[in-house]
This record gives sequence, structure tokens and C-alpha cells, in this order.
Amino acid sequence: MSEQPHSFKRLVLGLQPSAPDRTMQLAVELADLLHLDLLGLFLEDTGLRDLASMPFAREFRLLGGGWHAIDLDRLSHDFELAARNIERMFTEAAKRLPTRSQFEVVRGPMAKTFASVSPTDDIVMIVEPVSAAERATQQFAWLMQAAFQSAAAVMLVPPQIARTKGPVVAIAAMPDDPSIHAAAAIAIAAKEELVVIEAKGVALPDPAICAQAFRQTQERLIVMTRGAFEDSAASAIAAARHVPVLVIEPPVSDETAATQSRPPLSNR
Repeated sequence: MSEQPHSFKRLVLGLQPSAPDRTMQLAVELADLLHLDLLGLFLEDTGLRDLASMPFAREFRLLGGGWHAIDLDRLSHDFELAARNIERMFTEAAKRLPTRSQFEVVRGPMAKTFASVSPTDDIVMIVEPVSAAERATQQFAWLMQAAFQSAAAVMLVPPQIARTKGPVVAIAAMPDDPSIHAAAAIAIAAKEELVVIEAKGVALPDPAICAQAFRQTQERLIVMTRGAFEDSAASAIAAARHVPVLVIEPPVSDETAATQSRPPLSNR
């Protein structure tokens, strides 16, 4: 693909220590499909270190280890090992990309990290952990909150994906909903059909409502506009349909867009 029929320029993949190899593969496939640069961010939120330094903070060690104070040195060592392992996996997965790719280890509050690196032409990709226990951690909650507080579009990826082929669906809260344009552009790039579901006045967090709305549609991706539905809708729909949900930002004014800039992405 030599041209971009959409406004996105880069895919930002938020990586955690337990990120599986399939996460990188999915990100590379999407970046290749939409001709996007790819940035892998290994995120170490300082909030976790702050929590570990508190006297009452405890960790439970398996195999009879019981409850113990959190060892900051061991925590740092574990993060370093995980970062090196994730970087190897990311580099191997991204080497076939015709676009540019970069891997960074970022330490600091996640909200500030995403705010500084993710303007409106980025897609922040968040893959939910397979384990319910991991999804319930404070670390993952911080990751989700930081992504949605950024100016970028956010793609929520369920632990298990049902399809990688099929129509691109726009859930439109109004006739000229921005999700329609974004979904149409992605459908063109993917050479797939565009399906528009009118959902004016519907909150859509209920899986039963999702099933009724989609009927026999075997979609590969769903696109929504941020603020058009309840905050929980995207996650609920991703879980119900088992496909990624892309939540895009409403259009910004030219003046606002001019004030936003993205740090250059160096060649590998």
C-alpha cells in the first residue's frame, strides 16, 4: 500500500510485562494494513513503585510463600528482565514492516506518558489480558485510564479475537457521525465492506443489545466515536463481539490541531 486513505499515522502499542506474542503480531498486522508507523511502549507506571514503598503494602507469594513486604529491588529487576524480553519479541515481530518501528521503555505516570506521545493522528492499542485477575489489577486500570485521557484514538482488543476478516462496522449516534468516515477509510484500506448501524439514543453496554444490533454481521472491527455512548460501551461490545473496537476522537478545530505535534519516530 503506497497511500493512506485515512487520517491515522501511527499505532502506539501499550505493552505490559505479561504481553503475549500474539499482541505484537496483531499490532504489526494492523500497522501493515493501514500503513502506520509502530511504536511499542513498555510501560512502568511509577504509581506501582509508590505503592510498593508504602509500609502496609504486601504481596502474596505462591508455593507457601505467604504475605511479604514488596521488595523494590526485586521488582525493579523483574521489570528490567520483562522489558528486555518484550523488546526482543517486538523487534522480531516488527522486522517485516515496510513502515518505521520503534521500542521504548517509559517510566512515569501513564497518563502523562500517553498525553505526551499520542496526538490525534495516533491509535493507542490496548490488549486486555487473558486472565481476569490481570484485568482487575490497578496496573491495567491505570493503562486504560491513561489511554482514554489522551488525544489519540483508542483500540480495545479482547483477549480472544473471533475474526480477522469481514466488514468494518461503524456505530453511528447521528447521521454524520465521525465513526462512519473513519470506518469507511479503514474498510477501503482493508478491502472490506462498510456496515453502518444507527444507534441514536442507545447506550449499547448490554451484550444482548449488541447481539440484536449486529444480527448476522460477521465483522472484523467496530468503530465508535468517543462521547457518543457510555464509557463502558466499547469494552462491553468488544467482550460481546470478540473483535477489536476502535474509539475515535471527535474532530478538532484547525487551531487545536495546529498546537499538537508528535515527536519524530527514528528509523530502526
